[in-house]
Amino acid sequence: MATILIALGANLGDRGETITQAIDQLATDRDFNLLQRSSLLVTKPVGGPEGQPDFINAAAKFETSLSADQVHQKLIEVEHLHGRVRKLRWGARSLDLDLLLYDQEVRQTTQLTLPHPRMSFRRFVMQPAAEIAAEMIHPQLGSTLGQLWQQLVSSPPVVEIATPPGPTAERLCAEVQRQLGEPMVHIPPPILWPESATQLSSVLTQAIGEAAMAWEPPPGHAVNLFPWWSELPCLLDTSAVPSAMPTQPRLVVLWIPASESVDPIETTWWSPEARASLERRLEEAVNQKVHGPRLCLSGHDMTTAVTEVTAAIEAMQ
Repeated sequence: MATILIALGANLGDRGETITQAIDQLATDRDFNLLQRSSLLVTKPVGGPEGQPDFINAAAKFETSLSADQVHQKLIEVEHLHGRVRKLRWGARSLDLDLLLYDQEVRQTTQLTLPHPRMSFRRFVMQPAAEIAAEMIHPQLGSTLGQLWQQLVSSPPVVEIATPPGPTAERLCAEVQRQLGEPMVHIPPPILWPESATQLSSVLTQAIGEAAMAWEPPPGHAVNLFPWWSELPCLLDTSAVPSAMPTQPRLVVLWIPASESVDPIETTWWSPEARASLERRLEEAVNQKVHGPRLCLSGHDMTTAVTEVTAAIEAMQ
């Protein structure tokens, strides 16, 4: 029997009753054994069109004899029983069921990604999940759900973008700030980028050092959004000293941009092969060192990355 964790949400109809019925329907299925259900949590919509009703969210932990694919199909069937129609991403819905964890399985297919790729930074997912499954381990991050939840609620509201350095990342942060508003998001002043890649490490080290002195968002701002990852200078210069930030950020976003979104100046710093090598090393370093909330965006263009990061910041509040 596999232990699984399911997230539930609804913001249409009798939301609480729908979620309760969905859990009961799975619990009475011979292939499922209900271990625990969470309290119901009222949350604001994240992403999607404006003007949506509030959500009610919950989580449920089961044992099952089904495979992950079979569980995924069963959840879709239960959604359909409650009138779920998938028309608009992050739109209003009568019922949403997401398979968060299936034991320690890690996979990515067109139908199913495990663990759920956005679970670790979404408060509306992590709060009910940690309530009933704090001991379950996120197989990619190596942290328990209880530890991830504590980082979400106790770490400073800081987001770092782990991506090759340059104006591309700065533009991403500026666009996110424009979407959410300056009172919401604070970003540092633009860096005076050098002409040569050999100078990037020293430039970033200085900028990161200044950021460490102002780690908390300034008064009137909810989030500090930095267009680099504090470990980046070490990837550019093997002699660089690892950054000593005051605490861990609340979220690290790994972004490997689509080639069409990369600023022209960055194409003069590295050959295509050298940049690809940096991106591989960056991805490996994030996977090795980041054990807290994380969002991975590989090959995403600027527009998609802005949408994803904007929604992630809203979801972690």
